[in-house]
Amino acid sequence: MLVGVSRTQGDLGRLEAVESAVDRMEAWAREQGIAEDRIVRLTDGADRPVTVRRIYRAIHRLIGLDTLEQLIVYFSGHGCMQGRNEFWLLSDAPGDPNAAVNLEACFDLARYGRIPHVVLISDACRTVAKDVLQNRIYGATIFPSFNDGGPGRGVDIFYATSPGAPALELPTLVGVNEVYQAVYTEVLCDVLGGGDPDLVVDGFIRPRPLGEALMALVPKDLLRRGMPVRVGQETDARISSGDRAWVARFDVRKPQGVPHPHPPGPGSRGGGKGIDGEAGQPEDGTPEDDMPDGGIPPLPVGSLVDYLLTHPSDAAGLRLQVSRTLSVPATSLLHSVIRRAIGGEPPLLEPGFILRGRDARRVVCHDYDGGIGSRGDVYQPAPGARPEPYTAWEFPHLAGPVQALLIFRDGSGTLLPVFPGCAGIVEFDAEGGFALRYEPLDGQADVEDLRELRWLRAAVAEAARLGAFAFDSASARMLEDRMRRLRFLDPVVALHAAYAYREIGEIDRIRALRDYLWQSLGVRLFDLAFLSRDLLQEDYAVTGFMPATPLLSTGWVLMDSLGRNLPRELRDLRQYDTGSLWAHYTPEGVRALEAWLEPAAGPAEVYEMEAPRA
Repeated sequence: MLVGVSRTQGDLGRLEAVESAVDRMEAWAREQGIAEDRIVRLTDGADRPVTVRRIYRAIHRLIGLDTLEQLIVYFSGHGCMQGRNEFWLLSDAPGDPNAAVNLEACFDLARYGRIPHVVLISDACRTVAKDVLQNRIYGATIFPSFNDGGPGRGVDIFYATSPGAPALELPTLVGVNEVYQAVYTEVLCDVLGGGDPDLVVDGFIRPRPLGEALMALVPKDLLRRGMPVRVGQETDARISSGDRAWVARFDVRKPQGVPHPHPPGPGSRGGGKGIDGEAGQPEDGTPEDDMPDGGIPPLPVGSLVDYLLTHPSDAAGLRLQVSRTLSVPATSLLHSVIRRAIGGEPPLLEPGFILRGRDARRVVCHDYDGGIGSRGDVYQPAPGARPEPYTAWEFPHLAGPVQALLIFRDGSGTLLPVFPGCAGIVEFDAEGGFALRYEPLDGQADVEDLRELRWLRAAVAEAARLGAFAFDSASARMLEDRMRRLRFLDPVVALHAAYAYREIGEIDRIRALRDYLWQSLGVRLFDLAFLSRDLLQEDYAVTGFMPATPLLSTGWVLMDSLGRNLPRELRDLRQYDTGSLWAHYTPEGVRALEAWLEPAAGPAEVYEMEAPRA
């Protein structure tokens, strides 16, 4: 299945390399011996819009072929991200919020579908949604839904670039003509055609080695084309298939490994283009001729994240342990992790919330019958730093978990759980999004345990913020072991881990986390019940989960695949989510959320605490 969209509605520029990229993939499919009736090409080259319905109908027909054991869906075009959520933009996007492919929902429906192995290849930008229209994209799935209950299938996703970054198309001289080429697709087709003989084992190219090879080969190709180091493209892959899965196969009786000839690079003819018509903008302070030692590309974000998850909390010694040069995004990630891990915290006196960067106007809690206290103060986040203001909303003598609706001064809000023995810290950034973490109160964790918690949480939170928190089964086991050794496990770390487990099909680990938090905190977190597929098997009750809605915005994006049995009133709240990492609702959404929650608990039990006037 080959899909190409060179032009969307709005101000996104035309992509020049889409048709040639689809041509390359189509030629490779024929070289693989795939039958003509199973090669479907949908592009806007003939000015016919590419729609979700056209893609869905084509995939539905392919799935109906009884002998189909593998389905490869390739996309070249514009893409964007909302938090951890990813979309392919089709012809009528972004004006039509449904004219996009929701990759997360596709992953889940494909995993529990009828094709043993599904491969999604995304040669699209993964830049953050840049305007109101892109933030309102809902997208749709291109896979049908089947009855749940069967074993999970292998689903692999190959990304041309890392979260937050563009996918490059570069001008290249072919004869006397200058044409644009999609860098990732060019390298991918060379490799899938047998251009790297080391990847062909027993006649097959397997998904995991392919993903690892592309992480090195694409940066090398950019260097070969004459691009400076600062013009980078870190590829990514999410592999959930088994070791016997394959992406390309060859007749072992024929010689392999003859690479396709490479056209000359663009040299000084200019940079490439991404989602905004520009790409490869200089990173601050990187000289034009800065080349990596020995021609080895710098360590990418994904490899650094894996390193952080598997090494202890010696932040001071980490700089010495990382032997390879880090890429610019990886360096930025490392610095952010260290700052988060060693920074101070406001004094925590009672269960509740600490707010930094924004204050709450009102707090609504349906389950707490005490008096919510409010106070303001300042603290010093690091030695020598200037004092920072904060406000605290405290729930003295809290006996069990409750959920609280925090309504901010602009009318927006979020629904968060409150736990005895710890306080949540809600920290807003300049763009209006916020980070969430839970800190134990005094006596709930010793110094060593707290240092390990903060180090692990910083690595997980920063990677999740960049959309780069992913791992394989071996890393999943190691993370699980580290979480079990903590005396206090921040439920935020458990949430991020559960979403990452979902991406590699580790449902049993999600269920283990669900049970652990029930035993330690006495709560059934909505997201864990959702991801463990419990909500596809049992009736939903507003008071049965904490909170009553997803905590991470990705949960809303997965409603089409995992939430089809949930009440319409709940699913309708998705339209009010702002699309940041954590679920954050517009003022209209807060009003709808209040109206939906009140009948479930009863207005007599609602306790509201107004913020004191400044």
